[in-house]
Amino acid sequence: MRIYYAEKLAELMTSDEKIVVVDADLGKALGTQDFKNRFSGRAVDVGIAEQNMIGVAAGLASYGYLPVCQSFAPFITRNVCDQITMNLRFTGLKSLLVGADPGISAELNGSSHMAMEDISVMRAIPGMQVFEPADGVELSAALPELIYSPNTVYMRMYRKTLPAVHSANYRFEYGKIDVLKGGKDVAIFSSGVFVHAATEAAKALSAKGIDAAVVNVHTIKPLDKKGIAAVLRGVKAAIVYENHNGIGGLYSAVAEVQAAAGIPVRTVPLAIRDRFGVRGKLAEIMEELDLTPAKVVETAEKLLDQFVD
Repeated sequence: MRIYYAEKLAELMTSDEKIVVVDADLGKALGTQDFKNRFSGRAVDVGIAEQNMIGVAAGLASYGYLPVCQSFAPFITRNVCDQITMNLRFTGLKSLLVGADPGISAELNGSSHMAMEDISVMRAIPGMQVFEPADGVELSAALPELIYSPNTVYMRMYRKTLPAVHSANYRFEYGKIDVLKGGKDVAIFSSGVFVHAATEAAKALSAKGIDAAVVNVHTIKPLDKKGIAAVLRGVKAAIVYENHNGIGGLYSAVAEVQAAAGIPVRTVPLAIRDRFGVRGKLAEIMEELDLTPAKVVETAEKLLDQFVD
């Protein structure tokens, strides 16, 4: 994912001298370590000082530049929430904020690097937008829209390899859900690192005779309310499968849409259960926290049991 990110960002920086990278000592981790040489004066490393990084970005934005700030997810959200709120959103300035390895995808870096609350923090800030790509194809397609968005955007981004969920001819539309697979029994809403796992769960459910829809909600704010409501109206039950605390994240966003639309479908979260993470490989943590595709299958079967005569 960081290769897709760095290559597309370099392409955009080559064509637009207003784009500037402001880095909190994460260039090597995100593949942009050579930008200082490639883009002289437009790649600034402020060190491990995220609060200062947001101030620098706001200063650049006030002079018409398009800053891209990058750090690990918890350090670019909860560590600098006030700076983002006041220096960027309150002033009407903008930046792309890249949060690397959100939630359990921080893996071996452990709990201190696991942002379990970043979506809830960022989506509550007025005018803030939240995006999370499911694979490199989507990331490359989305990056120009994120940088040129009129609002500040927070992007959650896994750094390592994600299996492809989109083909090379994928057409990205910002603010619209991607229904990767239709289904009439249960809908699985997800984003980012869990989307491929959701497709695997849908395959396993199909083998059991259960028709599961898989929905990639890449743009968590602004949310595609019409698209989500349409999916919910076409199924018997729904699961929101997310790499985030079940409080305030994608599940809460989907539930808000459902409640406002008055759709009588039982929707449950399969998320991090209001706790801190554990250190390990991604698959190990998913097993430890009961967030595997097998758990999606089990949850779907239990939800649909109520409809069996």
